Amino acid sequence: MQEETFHEVADEFINLANELSDDWAMPFLSAAIMYAAARFNAFNFQASDGDQNNVEDAISYYTEQYNKMLRENLKEMA
Repeated sequence: MQEETFHEVADEFINLANELSDDWAMPFLSAAIMYAAARFNAFNFQASDGDQNNVEDAISYYTEQYNKMLRENLKEMA
């Protein structure tokens, strides 16, 4: 996956959140985005693997990726 395309897609979600921030508080939107990501990733896991024996590995993978991305963004914004 090309990094530029990845960031363009991510920016689409950010733009939507910015539009929604006219009507909703940022903490609410942040929680909604995290919930949506969790729900979509659960769906992605079920559609691509779905083996309940791999659930803990999937949770570790997704949480490690989120942790890495959050740290990168906090560093960039500092």
